[in-house]
Amino acid sequence: MHWKPKTWIAVMLGLLAQPLAMFYVARPGWAAFYIAASLSIAVLVLFAFHQIVPAAPALLPPLLAIIVAGHAYFLAKNYQDASRPRPWYSRWYGLAAIAASSALAVGLFRAFAFEPFRFPSGSMLPSIKPGSYVAVKKWGYGNYRAYGVSFAKAPITAELARGDMLVFEYPEDRSVVYAKRLVGLPGDKVSYLGKRLSVNGNAVPVRQIGEYAHRGRVAASTQLIEKLGDNEFATLNDQTAPAAVRHVTNYRFREKCRYSDTGVECEVPSGQLFVLGDNRDASSDSRVWGFVPLENVIGKVVYISP
Repeated sequence: MHWKPKTWIAVMLGLLAQPLAMFYVARPGWAAFYIAASLSIAVLVLFAFHQIVPAAPALLPPLLAIIVAGHAYFLAKNYQDASRPRPWYSRWYGLAAIAASSALAVGLFRAFAFEPFRFPSGSMLPSIKPGSYVAVKKWGYGNYRAYGVSFAKAPITAELARGDMLVFEYPEDRSVVYAKRLVGLPGDKVSYLGKRLSVNGNAVPVRQIGEYAHRGRVAASTQLIEKLGDNEFATLNDQTAPAAVRHVTNYRFREKCRYSDTGVECEVPSGQLFVLGDNRDASSDSRVWGFVPLENVIGKVVYISP
């Protein structure tokens, strides 16, 4: 029985699932090429290409889809192997198996190895600019989930160090993901008084390095370098902003914190973490909504796009 791929199916697959279009028209070599192209685009976008071409994240994927759809249409229309047996990978069950295995592989990689995130707010300035991508190391942190699916849960085995930048599920809504700086481990006594951070009675070393000019804002912020353990990182301080914490919620373990006109002092409960945003006067963090349970931690930020 002679078989020839249908052009409309080839085009639809090209628009929706580019490598599958090439498998459907029995061109596995082109499928491998477009898989590599898709990965290259993802890496380029993650590693600063979106800074060179701001519209790249929105334009490159649909552009690739249009190119593949056109290529698939051409290959289907000019298919020359109708006399040969139809390859298994071009049949519906082959395409379904390839799609399922690919989705599982991507899901497992994002759940257990690395996962990219993008944060729109400026609460982690100057470390994370609004809209920047971050790569998060997942293994060792026990919260192995991706695309809303939990693959496994386990205790944290990775070392948690003060000064690490962690990504975690927001305690009041675990569907929301935050990135903040870890400043307090279970049992620590953390204070942020007069806009100075202290841990276990020791003031965190800090030095001023100049002013930080915000995009679209006239007033600059004071830029400081803090050192927690082996981690050094930049923070921002607005001299005109009040030291008192505003809009505090009725969070769990609130009795472990004392608020005053100069800030807050907390004793971190067992199984909990205390986190702060680097943009100290423009961050909603543990000062406002409380502690982060260890089970909410997703992973550690290991790369930030420029």
